[in-house]
Amino acid sequence: MSFEDLWSRLWATRFGPNDVRLRFELGGEFDDSNEQVPRFLQAHRRASAIADALFHEGCIGIAAWNGRRPCPAGLDDGVKDAFEAFRSTGFQATQIGEWRAELYPADDDDAYIWNVRSYDLGQDKTARDTLIWHAIAYEMPIHPSAPVITFLLDPVASVMLHIYDDRGLDVIALDADKLRGIYDSFADWLLDYDLERMRKLF
Repeated sequence: MSFEDLWSRLWATRFGPNDVRLRFELGGEFDDSNEQVPRFLQAHRRASAIADALFHEGCIGIAAWNGRRPCPAGLDDGVKDAFEAFRSTGFQATQIGEWRAELYPADDDDAYIWNVRSYDLGQDKTARDTLIWHAIAYEMPIHPSAPVITFLLDPVASVMLHIYDDRGLDVIALDADKLRGIYDSFADWLLDYDLERMRKLF
């Protein structure tokens, strides 16, 4: 199965009845209006710790961009898209794929079609945590940032981490047993209002 096909299959489960997904809170202990830096730092530390636990043998990075221009703060002059913004901030991982996809199902013709690229991160934690930086900074006054939706994928275990912003991240799998370890290890960070559904996975 290609990285694109595996990503699509895992992502589709998020919207269906077989939702094998853990949800974690990232920056929520800090206010998002006047404690942005502590909130960002906590969110980044938590996301990186969960990624460390999931991806012992490295991972594939996937970034989706819908055409929104990056904020120029902290970027090289002339940067026009999110992928250029990555490079401008020192991200050097090798691109291995590119496709277009509708990330969020819609019943009308106005659904965003996103440009998606995959990168071989291997065990390069600096590259991985750079993607995490951009994902968390997406809606925060933290710069530099690239306006992307970010995923980390283990193609062997068929497990995917999706950081949606400073509020939280999801870990998605085809098999709930793949998630038991991080369910136990990071129980204190699980999203409270979705605990009952997550408990039922096991």
